[in-house]
Amino acid sequence: MGRRYTEEERRETLKMAEEIGGAGAAARRFRIQEDTLYGWRGRKKQQQAALEQDIGGRSEADLLAENEQLRMQLKQAQQDVEILQAFFAKRRKP
Repeated sequence: MGRRYTEEERRETLKMAEEIGGAGAAARRFRIQEDTLYGWRGRKKQQQAALEQDIGGRSEADLLAENEQLRMQLKQAQQDVEILQAFFAKRRKP
């Protein structure tokens, strides 16, 4: 059984492979089997494709805008709950 690599090691190796323009050179530099590096790259592409599918092809700006809108809605809902709690707490006291 081969060596286990951390997620950080995988990320750095893949980054280096992109920078120097080849998986083979990066594999030799880090003394990793090329097949291992190709496997990591394939899994990374699959994860990115799944993430892109999950976000529905929306841009980062769209996601940030939606996130801000949801935060505002949450804040309003929390304020509504506080108001209702105060109202009902006063009604319970005779």
